[in-house]
Amino acid sequence: MPTKSSSIFQLLITILLLLGILLRFASLESRPYWHDEAHTLIRSSGHTIVEITTQIFNGQVLDRAEVLKFQQLPPERTGIDVIRSLAIEEPHRAPLFYAIVHYWMRGFGDNLAIIRSLPSLLSLLIFPAIYWLCYELFALPLTGWIAIALVSVSPFQVYYAQEVREYSLWAVTTLVTAAAYLRAMRTSDWKLYTISMILSLYTSLLSLLIWFGHCIHAIASQKLRLTEQLSAFFKASWLGLIGYSPWIFLVVMNLAQVERSNAWMFQPIPIQSLLNSWVTNYQFIFIKSSLTGSLSFLFTLAIALLTFLALRSLILHTRRAVWVFIVLMILPLLLTFAIPDLILGGLRSTNGRYFVPCYLGIQLAVAHLLSTQLTLQTNRFKQAYWRFVLLVILSAGVLSSTGPFFVSEDLEIAALINQSENAIVISAEESYQGGGTIGDILTLSHLVKPSTKFQLMIQPETPSILEQSNLYLFKPLPYLKAQLQQTYILQPIYKDKLFRILLK
Repeated sequence: MPTKSSSIFQLLITILLLLGILLRFASLESRPYWHDEAHTLIRSSGHTIVEITTQIFNGQVLDRAEVLKFQQLPPERTGIDVIRSLAIEEPHRAPLFYAIVHYWMRGFGDNLAIIRSLPSLLSLLIFPAIYWLCYELFALPLTGWIAIALVSVSPFQVYYAQEVREYSLWAVTTLVTAAAYLRAMRTSDWKLYTISMILSLYTSLLSLLIWFGHCIHAIASQKLRLTEQLSAFFKASWLGLIGYSPWIFLVVMNLAQVERSNAWMFQPIPIQSLLNSWVTNYQFIFIKSSLTGSLSFLFTLAIALLTFLALRSLILHTRRAVWVFIVLMILPLLLTFAIPDLILGGLRSTNGRYFVPCYLGIQLAVAHLLSTQLTLQTNRFKQAYWRFVLLVILSAGVLSSTGPFFVSEDLEIAALINQSENAIVISAEESYQGGGTIGDILTLSHLVKPSTKFQLMIQPETPSILEQSNLYLFKPLPYLKAQLQQTYILQPIYKDKLFRILLK
C-alpha cells in the first residue's frame, strides 16, 4: 500500500511532467527568432547560401518579402534539395532533422510557431527514453521518475526544445541508443541498437563520439576478450556505420568545406571569457542565472559539488559497468572540445549545445544520487534534507524555464529600426559563400516591419546611397564601414552593430 509521502512524491512528479510539457509549448511565437534557426530554415527549405547571395546580395534595394522568401518553403523544392543543400555547403550537419522539418513545413505550413512545435514534440520523447535508460542502468523506478523530473524543468532542455535545431532530437536518439545498447548487452538482440545508432548518426555527426564510448564500454565489459557478445556488438556497429557510410563519404569528400564552415570555432578567445562560458553553460543544466562575481561562483560551486557527490554515489552504489557507462557519456565530447580550446585556443567548447550527451549523463548521475539518498537513507533528518535538495533543484529549474532565457540583440536592433517608416537596412557579406551576416540578415527580416527594405552587397562592393533619413547600417564589415565614413556620418545607435547613416 503506498505511503502518504510516496503519493505526494508521485503527485509532484506528475505536476512537473505536465509543467515541463507546458513549458515546451509556451510562447513559441513570441520567443525571439535568431541566427541558427534562420540557417535551419535555409536548409530545410532546400535553399543554398550561394543561391541566396546571388539573388539578393546584388546592391539593389529590395522589399522585405524578397529577403524573407528564403525562409519559406517553395512548392517546387523537395527532400532531395534539402540533402543537396547540406551536402554542398554544410556536410558536417547530419540531414535527418532538416529533412523532418522540410516535410513538417510541407504538411503544416511555415508559420514560426508551427515549425517550433516540431522540436517541442520531439523533445517529449525524452521522458520515456530517459526512464527506459534508467531502468536499464539501475532497475529502480524512482531513479527514472526523478530523471524525468530533472529533464522536464531543466532550462537547458526546455530552451532547446523550443529551438528549430536538431538538439532535442539528438537528446532522444542519444538516450534511446544508450538504452538499446544496454538492452542488447543483456538480451543479445542488437537490431534495435543498430537502427537507433543509424538514426543518432544521421541526427548529429558528434554521435560518433558516443558510439566510441560504447566501444570502450563493450571492450572493457568483456575484459579485452573477443567474446561472442563483443563480436555481436562489433557486427551491429559495423552495420550501423555501413548505414551511415553515404554521409561519411560526403563529409570526407567535402572536408575543405567543413573546415571553412567551422572556421569560426578557431577564433581566439581570452581564457577568462572561455571559463565564463563554461560556468554559464554548466549552470544552465539546472538553472539560468544572470548573477556574476562571487554569487555566480557559489552557484557553480554548489552544482559542481552536487555533480561530484553524484559521481561518487555512482561509484559506491552501482556496478563498475554502470558508472563507467555514464562517465563515457560525459567525457568523450567534453575532452574533444575543451582540451583543444585550452591548449590551442578557440571557442569550440563555448557552445553548450554540443554537450547534450554530457549534460544528460550528469542529470542521470544526479537522479541516481537523489533516489539513493531518498531510499537508502534511514536517518529522517538526512532524508528530509535530500528531499529539500530535490525540491530546490526542481524549483530552480521551474523558475529558470518560465522567464525569458536571454536578451535578444536582434530584437532590440529590430525595435530601433522599426521606429522609422520605410527604413532601408544596408549590409554586406564576405563572399557568395557567406561567412558574415547572412544569417543575421535573414533573422532581421523576420523582425522588422513589412515596409522595411534591404540593400545588400558582396565585399568589396559599395552601395549607391539614396538621399533619405531612414538609412541604417547593420553589422557592417570593416571595409564597408571605412568606405561609408569617407562620405557619411555613421551614428552608432546600438553598440557597433547598428548605425544611422547621415549626410555630412
